[in-house]
Amino acid sequence: TARRSALAGMSIPAYARQNLAWAARPPGPQSFWHAVGTAVRGIGRQIDAVGVGLQGDCAYHEKLVMPVTAVAVGGKAPAIAAAGFVAPSANLVGEVSMGEGATAWYASLLRGDCGKPTSVGAGSQIGDRATVTSSQIGAKTWIGAGATLVDCSVGDGASIGLGATVCAGASVGDGAVLTAGGGLPAGG
Repeated sequence: TARRSALAGMSIPAYARQNLAWAARPPGPQSFWHAVGTAVRGIGRQIDAVGVGLQGDCAYHEKLVMPVTAVAVGGKAPAIAAAGFVAPSANLVGEVSMGEGATAWYASLLRGDCGKPTSVGAGSQIGDRATVTSSQIGAKTWIGAGATLVDCSVGDGASIGLGATVCAGASVGDGAVLTAGGGLPAGG
């Protein structure tokens, strides 16, 4: 373990780390250790069940919800095959399409289930906690964290700042910048 901790801070190539991990494995066949690990986890679950039974109504129940990334609505599912990255906690609902290399970051919400589709152009980025509903986002566009866009269009190369709001019917031109916290009223 001292050797492992000493090597943890060093920068070593991936193949060398893999060789070190292989050398540090427990002796015996991997299937044996897999069976032992499975048995220990099963015993842990049984001990937890006994503890919950003893505590009754006071017991804490872990209810972690697995993140939902893509949800089909009305037979229309998000098209994200070309996307560069979609965070595990991002939610894409209904008719949403993402261009090549586009990204949707953590806790972002893209909705295409309100009568109009949502499209994100190639190379565009949707920031953390941003909400985009029924909107058309151009190519190489940056939507800042916490921004809200509803039924609008954003041109190629535009930048929507953190926490900015673009209301229904508004249009942001190519290369335009909406500053952080700014707002563009409906039809603006």
